[in-house]
Amino acid sequence: MKKFKIFIASILVVVGILISCDESKIDLLDPNESSVEAFFTSTVQLQSAVTAPYTFLQAEGNYSRYQFYINDNIAGENYAVGNLEADKKDMIDRQVKVSNNGSNLYWQHNYQGIGRCNFVIENEPNFKNIPDNIITTSIAEVRFLRGLFYFNLVAKYGEIPLVLDLDPDKVKGGRPKSPIADIYNAIVADLEFAAANLPAKGTQENGRPTSGAAWALLGKVLLQSDDAAGAKTALANVTGYSLVDEYTDNFTVAGEHNDESIFEVHFDESKGVGDAWSLRDGTGNAETTFRAQEYSGWFNVKPSQTLLDEYEDDDMRYAFTFYSLDASDNGTMTDTFNNGESRYVAHDLGVADENDNLISIGEDGNPAWRKYQNLDNRPSETPSSGINARVLRYADVLLMKAEAEIRSGGSEAVALGFLNEVRARPSVSMDPVNVTGTDAILDAIKHERWVELAGEQSRWLDLQRFDNDPYLMPIPNKELTGNPNL
Repeated sequence: MKKFKIFIASILVVVGILISCDESKIDLLDPNESSVEAFFTSTVQLQSAVTAPYTFLQAEGNYSRYQFYINDNIAGENYAVGNLEADKKDMIDRQVKVSNNGSNLYWQHNYQGIGRCNFVIENEPNFKNIPDNIITTSIAEVRFLRGLFYFNLVAKYGEIPLVLDLDPDKVKGGRPKSPIADIYNAIVADLEFAAANLPAKGTQENGRPTSGAAWALLGKVLLQSDDAAGAKTALANVTGYSLVDEYTDNFTVAGEHNDESIFEVHFDESKGVGDAWSLRDGTGNAETTFRAQEYSGWFNVKPSQTLLDEYEDDDMRYAFTFYSLDASDNGTMTDTFNNGESRYVAHDLGVADENDNLISIGEDGNPAWRKYQNLDNRPSETPSSGINARVLRYADVLLMKAEAEIRSGGSEAVALGFLNEVRARPSVSMDPVNVTGTDAILDAIKHERWVELAGEQSRWLDLQRFDNDPYLMPIPNKELTGNPNL
């Protein structure tokens, strides 16, 4: 079964609606409904509570929509086309305001996910009639999710409130900001516990984290917090994965949960759109993502020339990642879609010829996104894409291993070996990099990450590490208004 079911109703009876990290807004118990003590009395009830936080990974503020806009736009991977909304243009211009709708939703949905994780963790003393091994793996699962939610936040906002409990009276008015180091320490503690207690690859239900996913995310977090030696140790534990031969298999429905995939956020077009456009309080799911429609259906954004220029001549990942009308950028191109029956042309948006087989790539004729699109086997995009978001995949791990190796003073040959393994993928088959010196190797790793992981919400993190990019989004005004301690 491709997707695991999101059980919402039972958990909402107990936890209520978690709106933000402002504890004054958290309704822990409904006196007219079941108590916490009466709720956690079976494995089924515990599993429903553990599953509830996934709603906020699927949410509009997260991987359904703004996770990709915030990261790709602020990283400079996109430029604005057509009718791109103002909040997304501000991201491209790096002028995100406290009132930015996307930032508000991103903050809200990540903290709501944290609240649901805290609910499970805090209530462990109330678990009854549940085997110890299930309790341990359940706590490990929500601690992985809490670590992911917090990493999403700290990397975008810097100092933020650290909320690891559900006590609304602990700090009157709301939690103040915590130092970045404290946030990272909490994330590391969560992921270390998850890595030690989650099931291994092959024994876990698809869509839920494994020990390998926890080690991979821990390695990413440690790299981002300038602990290359710790990252090297963590990433060495990511085993049992391999690169798939075809690069494009990482971004299609058919290629979900392949040998390269480490952790994915699930979407399923067959379930309908759910509450994709209106999810605000966690009472429903966003079953589909808007990325395909917004990137290459409406052409709200297109890949920036800076990104296109990063590709080496004849790097097939250019053609695998973008639709283009000619090969002028690097010698490769893909201008056909719909199983080869349709071809892009440069014209006003939405125009087709009399045979309906020439579809506009946009008035400017510039390349458009192909990665995460359904168009290779469809005549047009729809807002309801069921392609899972790949949060972690093995190519990313190999490149992080290369970076951790060289940043920790390790072997240049080992670092280049990890890097060149990614370049040697059969469908890519680029010549190996052969440079010496820490700076040159780091430049090669940065380049490889940008072309391998384009459009995968990686580049802003890379800019922070490689170029000391200082830009952060401001804490949203909804939170500033509700929490005077900020």
